Amino acid sequence: MRRAAVFAVLLLLVSAWGCARATQPRGGPVPETPMQVVETSPGAFETIEPFDDGIRFTFDRRPSERPADGQLRDAVVVSPRTGEVSVRHRRGGIEVRMEGGFTEEAVYRITLRPTLQDLWRNRLEEGFELFFSTGPEFEPNVLAGIVTDRLTGREVRDIRVDAEPLDGGLIHSTVTDSIGLFTFPFLPADEYRVRAYDDLNRNREPDFMERQDSTAVRVARGDTVIVMDLELLTPDTTAAILSEVEVVDSVTLRLEFDDHLDPELPLEGVRVALAREPEGPAPAVRQVLHVHEWEALREEEAAREAEAEPGDPDDPGDPDAADPDAGPPPGDPDTGPPPQAAGEPGAPAPGADADAPATEPEDPLPATALYVRLDAPLLPETAYLVTVEEVTNINGVPGGGGELPFETPPEPEEEPEPDDPDDPDDPDDPDDPTDPTDPADPDDPTDPGDPADPGARDHRADPRAPMASAPSPTGADPLDP
Repeated sequence: MRRAAVFAVLLLLVSAWGCARATQPRGGPVPETPMQVVETSPGAFETIEPFDDGIRFTFDRRPSERPADGQLRDAVVVSPRTGEVSVRHRRGGIEVRMEGGFTEEAVYRITLRPTLQDLWRNRLEEGFELFFSTGPEFEPNVLAGIVTDRLTGREVRDIRVDAEPLDGGLIHSTVTDSIGLFTFPFLPADEYRVRAYDDLNRNREPDFMERQDSTAVRVARGDTVIVMDLELLTPDTTAAILSEVEVVDSVTLRLEFDDHLDPELPLEGVRVALAREPEGPAPAVRQVLHVHEWEALREEEAAREAEAEPGDPDDPGDPDAADPDAGPPPGDPDTGPPPQAAGEPGAPAPGADADAPATEPEDPLPATALYVRLDAPLLPETAYLVTVEEVTNINGVPGGGGELPFETPPEPEEEPEPDDPDDPDDPDDPDDPTDPTDPADPDDPTDPGDPADPGARDHRADPRAPMASAPSPTGADPLDP
């Protein structure tokens, strides 16, 4: 009896679970197009009295209560925000409310982010924005910009951006799109502190451990202001510490730190010293370079070496070798050198304007290393101690550095030159007929064989040996008188 009761309870639970499982909506074809906003209240660019009510958005199909990312309230941005924002799901749309209502006289902007989706997971593809006013006019001002990551140089999406008046007032907010772009249309003319931050805990405030950056801008009436210097970086109050020393070559060291360094910061104040352990003279430091400066120096040295070593004119595999059958080099001293061919260094790209200015090089990215060049070579298999002082990290914290011991590697062994098969003086030539250690080749009629082999005879070396002849047709020996 007890077992039957337990079985009945389990059957009831399984039935309830089956009824509660999430299934695709039934009835009609499954839509595959993005969800669309078909109606708003208030209307777009409508000027109304301040009110303490919700803003309604109606879609062309029923939205899901679960956006593609985060919670439903995270899919809506209210600007300016004067209180806590709540978002409620309705059968045909959503309703947005703000604590205290929309009672300030301002131009409001309600942004629906593309994380909103319908029951079939079709997103609000491009997002949606609603502008309305509770009194002020729509000023034709625009503040826009792109937010990038300071360490990678890449644009960052889903970053919250606030524009706060320097003298106090309503804070306007937005979120960067898929290419790191943000815009503030109809922003009132004023001076602002624009702050971008990665709102990881979604409290709509920049916290210390969140990547962030800020800048001050002035927006005048009718202005379009572009901000390009918002570069996210995690705040830091500790100095950069020397963590590793690498011997690049006999006159170059690579110093690794536990923090990134600003590649545009001059290094004149950085002090690097080298000491030999336990005692003895050590090379002096000639240069301290950023990574991008070191790479540029190496490219210049490689170019100079290539110019100093012209190609062999007799080498057919050398693209720089002179062709003896070719005519005189093109060009006329009266008309100047010929135009460069496409693909050559300095030549314009296909379809490009030859008179257009050259493309500006990209800004160097921060790195965690410095290169040190010495005025004399390091001794092989020798212990040294390097001391670094006055290194400033990318956050502007000075006083970094440290000291580390290191040992130079042994002197590399010289590699033997490869054998030249065409060299007659090469003692290791396997086909040398004068080599007494050369084994006989039974398939080579010109191979004299090994003199130490009694079965091998070299008729070329012994002129008295009789030559073999073919048998006579009569069977007689042709040498028999």
